[in-house]
Parts: sequence; structure tokens; C-alpha cells
Amino acid sequence: MTDAREVRALLDDRPNLEPALESLLETDANHETWTFDDAGVDSGSFGALVDEGVVEKVDGEYRLADPDAVERGLAGEVESGDGSGTSLSLSLPEFDIDPRVAAALTGALALVFVFRVLAFDAIFRSGRVVLSSNDPYFYLYWTEELSRQSNGVLDLSALTAGSFGLLKSEPLLVAVLWVATELVGGIEQAPLVLAWYPVVAGVATGVFTYLFATGLTDDERVGIASVVMLAVLPVLAFRSGIGFADHHAFDYVWLAMTAAAAVRLARTPATRSSVRSQRTLGWALVMGVGIAGQVLAWEAGPLLLFPLGLYAPLAALVSLERGDSTALALAPVAAGAAVAGLLTAAIHLLLGWQTDVVAFSPLLLAGGVVGVAGIGEAVRRAPTLPVSEVRALAALEAAGFVTGLGLLVVVLPAYGDRLFSQLGRIGTRSEIVEGQSLFSTQTFGWLFLFGLLLFLAIPYMGLALVRAAGADQATERRGWLLGGSYAWLFLVLTLFQIRFAGEFSTFVAAFAGFGFVHIAERVDLARPPVPFRDATAVRSDGGGQESPIGIPSARGALSLVFLFLLISGLSIAQAPVKANQVPIDEHKFETAVWIDGYAAENDIEYPENYVFSPWSRNRMYNYFVNGESRSYGFAFSDYETFLRSTDPDIWYERLRERNRDGFIVFNRQEAEDATLQTRLTRGLGGRYNGFDGSGHYRALYVTDRHQVHQVVPGGNLTGEVENETGPVSNATVRLSTTVSVSGQEAEATYIRQARTDDDGRYQLRVAYPGEYEVSVRKSNTTATVTVPEAAIENGERVDAGTLDTAGSSGTTNGNQTRLRRPAYQVSPS
Repeated sequence: MTDAREVRALLDDRPNLEPALESLLETDANHETWTFDDAGVDSGSFGALVDEGVVEKVDGEYRLADPDAVERGLAGEVESGDGSGTSLSLSLPEFDIDPRVAAALTGALALVFVFRVLAFDAIFRSGRVVLSSNDPYFYLYWTEELSRQSNGVLDLSALTAGSFGLLKSEPLLVAVLWVATELVGGIEQAPLVLAWYPVVAGVATGVFTYLFATGLTDDERVGIASVVMLAVLPVLAFRSGIGFADHHAFDYVWLAMTAAAAVRLARTPATRSSVRSQRTLGWALVMGVGIAGQVLAWEAGPLLLFPLGLYAPLAALVSLERGDSTALALAPVAAGAAVAGLLTAAIHLLLGWQTDVVAFSPLLLAGGVVGVAGIGEAVRRAPTLPVSEVRALAALEAAGFVTGLGLLVVVLPAYGDRLFSQLGRIGTRSEIVEGQSLFSTQTFGWLFLFGLLLFLAIPYMGLALVRAAGADQATERRGWLLGGSYAWLFLVLTLFQIRFAGEFSTFVAAFAGFGFVHIAERVDLARPPVPFRDATAVRSDGGGQESPIGIPSARGALSLVFLFLLISGLSIAQAPVKANQVPIDEHKFETAVWIDGYAAENDIEYPENYVFSPWSRNRMYNYFVNGESRSYGFAFSDYETFLRSTDPDIWYERLRERNRDGFIVFNRQEAEDATLQTRLTRGLGGRYNGFDGSGHYRALYVTDRHQVHQVVPGGNLTGEVENETGPVSNATVRLSTTVSVSGQEAEATYIRQARTDDDGRYQLRVAYPGEYEVSVRKSNTTATVTVPEAAIENGERVDAGTLDTAGSSGTTNGNQTRLRRPAYQVSPS
């Protein structure tokens, strides 16, 4: 508290504190810092002044936060208009950072940056930006689409258009990416913006992680250590790494912002002056923006509000136990939730972003917090109760929770259905890695995503709950309670699905940083963390101002580095591994570039140049070939079934019906016998190993790993077989040609085979143009027929004429081929 008006308001509210404050003013004038024993006041008054922020702790000792403000407040010398208490001014929180702290924080954030650009060379290739994984191309598609639709950043109509397909899912993320794209030069810069956005988000998350850790522990060293731990966490080396432009990195910023503001609001003293202070209002605004951001950035954003929903009833119990007003204790958090509710509701009504269920979740949270505070106040003011106040409130909260769920189902069924469906998804396992548990034996995510830092953090997460239950000051208890709620709830979520490991990371980093400083103190490399210091201990230097960050000796610095490497060495080793697992493999990128070049050379436009591929890279292939990376739904639902099929012609018709008859990418190393994948990759679409081929799949590009086919109508080659007695029925006709393909410039024989009908006729689809050899089994009679490119592209009929096998026994050599009609004749099939 550094405002004379606030001091005067406190004394007006609690006049019994005036003698204690006068005594402390005198003590503070004679000592730069002092201990509790020096103060000469009772512990109750002293604790109240600490809670209010009039007295602040400095390295285990105390001092007045602003002696001049205290002196003017005691004298009643406040500015005109301030004394009424009715005028409120709003300002953002003020930060007074020590130069050493600023330098250390800058270095820690630089480390965050370094670990976010480990995959730089894999993202910027041959003058192109190759985003990692698959989903980033979805956001790239919509960013470019907004640029095409809009007339600049002031054209908000683009954000409300019916064609903006992310209105109900992730509108804020794409809107921010679009604005950044427009500011740096337009649509051509969109890939560059998306490549760098996760890095910027990662550094911003580091800043808020520092604020969360310092707000929780009052120790700048813990904050710096937390940022360092955040930097080396393998899960963030790729989730917020360069090129991984998914929504995750964006979500982490808003979550960390919310938690950093909320922990400070939770530690606000439960007095009117503190609740109405500029500091509280400023952090409430930050919290409101954070909540609004996480809700507008992701349709599942309300799930990230659960820690606050858990904190409110528990904080009310803690406050009631200590005799504090539950209304004043919860008012700061309720104000932050209310700010978020108003922001999201206004944007929802103005721009149509998110569904009603999602957009009004912050208001529901604010209402819940206010309801808990009100019930707590009613219990506190009740004249008589059959049980203790804490037990009464706990019973009422449990009843209110059950009643609230019932109201969701009955009064707000849409909200209830949405809530329970989302919770059901959390408990559902999936073949996708993100759907596995953090502790799954298939993924070993606890080891490869966190290293040993998770096991450093968990004991201190447990300590948070211990301190929440037994700390001396109510404000400290509420702070640990909120920090513990965030950490433990996200740990529980990761037990169900590893997709929440990134959200969990901020809290793992904060508690691991806390643990690191504590361990360093136990081996005499640092002073104790502030939460572990004795409030009445005398400082070894005898007083005086000093930086929170000490300068260790050379030996001490080396020892700290060794301790850090010992604790985080596995994480440091795993971070580059994880960062380089998500970029697009070079051979996949080269395949996409080749398809793009082929389609451009042959004037093949969308949807004829759609790429049918494994869903996990489907968006990437289609972005580079046709720009249509909006959905991978068809590939997700049908590609694996297609590979395992045994009837290529049925799939040709299906692909045509769905406008997906473009290019098909196969992984040659995964082919299995008898499947369609084997027939197409090994026989180039023709007869292979006794299995029939097809005339609709034309191999264009073959490498050791990949093979690309184009889906074509195919030329319908028809003909007849005769001998001296007339048409030959049930004869086996074989067509073959040598096919050359790009990539490895390999040559292979493409074979098709059919039987003649009762009239000696046959017909076969062929997928390649060129000269075919036509032969009849058990006959040495052969002929050649040329199939033109136009027949392959348009599905035209090619008449092979009549093949006369008269005099052939299958063993006689030297028979001449006799064609009674021309060998080349094209007509519609």
C-alpha cells in the first residue's frame, strides 16, 4: 500500500491499527529494515498491516512500503476528493524490477528463445517456410483466407463473415495471426508469421510464468529459476517451438497470464481498502483479459477455468477459518472473472465469436464465485449454528454444487450437455498420441516430455497444499491454494490425456524452480527461498538494502550450473529430440513439391489436384499442392480403409463421387501383401503376384519411401480374339507395357489381364499411355497397340482390333500377327 488515501481508508475502517502504525513509523525512521521484535507491536496488528501491504517483507526483515504515505495518512493529509472513498482510479500494475533481476530475467527469456528455435533449419528450406506437423496448415489456410477476404486490419467484417469457419472454435488465434500478417506485408508473409508466432508466444509465456512464480513465493530467484526450467522443458521445445503453429502456444499465454494475475488477487488482504486499490483493480483487469483470451482462443477454453472454480469454495473455507470476510477475500477474483465475462459477452454479441455456452462461461464463473462469497458471508454473520462455521459452509457448498449441476441439466441443458460431453472426451482414450495418458507405457510422456523436472516439481506441489492448510497469514494460504489448484488439476488432466501437458508446463516450471532454489539452499549455494525464511531472523549483513539476486563466487556459480545440469540434464537432452520430431520430413516435403510442380506443369487445378494421403500429413500435402488445407476429414476417415481394400475399381468410383480423384501418396515401406496398397506400389497399379490390377491409378513418382499415383479415368482398350473356327471364348488376353516414372527414374512392367467373352471380345482399362503388347495365353501370337494420352485422361475407348491366333498352338514359333481392323482407333468409351 503506497497511497496516503489507502492508509487513511484503512485507519478509518480499523482505527485500532493507528497506535501500531505510529510505532512502526518511528521504528522505520531509525532502521532501514527491522525485525518483528524491533517493531514492538502485537502480532495481530502487525499481521494485519503486513496483509494490507503497509508493511513489506525484505529478505526476512520488514520495512514500511511507503513511509511518506503512512505519515500523510496518519495526519489525514490526502488529496482532494480522495478522502470520500468514492472515487476510483484504474491503472495497470506497477513493476519495480531490480537491475540484477532484470538482467537475470532477460537471460532466462533468451534461453527460452534459444530452445524455441532448435528446429530453425527444418522450418526454413530452399526459400520456403515448411511449418511443422499437420494442423498448422489449417491455421495458415484461415489466416490467408482472412487476408483474401478483407481490405486491411480495420475491416472487421472479415471476422464476422459466414465464411470465417473458425467463429465457433478458435477465432481469436486466427484474428491475431491475420492482423500480424497484414501489418508485416500481407498474405505473402503469412507463412513467416505463423512460423515465428509460437516463439513469441513461448517468450510471453515465460514472462507470465515469472510473474506467477514471484506472485506465489515473493522470491525473484524462484521466478528466474522457473523461467529457466520452462525454457528446457521438452514438451514446450516443440509445442511452442518455431514452425509449430498450432493453437497450443497461444493458449499457454492466456493461461499463464490468468494464473499470474489470479495468484496476486488471491493474496489480496481481505479489507475494503485493499480490494478497492489500484493494484487490485489493475490485476483484475489483467486476469479478465487472460480469461477472455483463453475462452475466445479455443472452444474448450472454459475447461481451463476449472482451477478457479475449485479455488473459490476452498478459499472461502480458509478465509472463514481465519475470521476474514469471504466477500472481501473472493472479491478480487470475482472482479477478474466479471471483467472476463463482460469482455467475452460483448465480443460474442458483436462479432458472433464462440457459442453461447462458451462465451458466457466467464460470467457463470463470476456468478459462482459471488455465490460462494455470499454464502460464506451469510454463515459468518449467522447468530447461531449447530456446527462450526467451516463445516456449515462446506456442507452448503457441497449442496450448492449438486444443485448447480442439476440446474445445468434442467435450466441450461445446452450448457450441461456441452460440459458433460467435453468431460467425456477427456476420459476417452484415442489412438492419437495426444489422447494417451501422460504415464502411458506406450508414450512414456512423463519422461520424454518433462525429464526429471516433473518429479522435482511434484513434492513442492504437495508443499503448496500443506502451506495452504497451515500458513500463518490468510493471504499466503489463499495464494498457495490457488497455485496448488492449478498444478494439481492439470496433473490430473494429463493422467487422462497428454494433450494437457503443455498447459501443465507453466506450473511444473514454477514448482521445479521453487525446488531448485530450495535444493541450492540446502547445499549452501543460496539463501533460503522466501517462503522458508524465519520472519524474525536477523540478516547476516546487519541490514541495508541489497538485490534479491546475489552474485555468487566463481566456484559457487560452477556449482549452481552443475546442480542445474544434474536436475535438468535429461530435459536438456530431450528438448532437441522433441523439437526435431515434429517438422515435416524432407522426403515428404520433396514429394509435395514434386506433386505441386507436376500439377502446375499440366494445368491441373483444384479439386483435380487434391492429394489423398495419410491424415497426419494431409493438410501439408494439400497446402503445398492446391492451398486447400482446411480439412483432413476424408483422409482421416477413409485413407487407411482404402489401403486395406482389395477392390481398386470400387474405390475409384468413391473417389470420383467425393471429388477426391486427384493424387494419392503411398508409403512404400508399409505395404502388405494382398492389399490395394501392395498392388499399386509394387505392380504400379497393374497385375501383381497373382492379383488383378486396375486401369485407374497411374504411378508418377517413386522413391524408396514414397510413391505418388494420379487417379485417372484410364483408356478403355477393347478388342477381339479369333482363330480359324471363329471367336475364341474364355481366352486369357495379356496387355503389358514398360512404364518409366520420375523420382528414381525407375522402369517397371505394367500388366493387365482379362478373359474373352462368348463372342471372343475383351476390354481392359489401362492407366498409362504408350505402346502395349497384346498377347493370348498359350499362343505365340502378339500384337501392339498404342494408347494416347488423351484416352487416359478422358476415359476414351481404344480399339485394339481383332487378334487372329489361327494356327497357333502355344508352342509353335514364328506365327505372324494378323489384325483385321486398325490397331489404333479412339472413340468415346
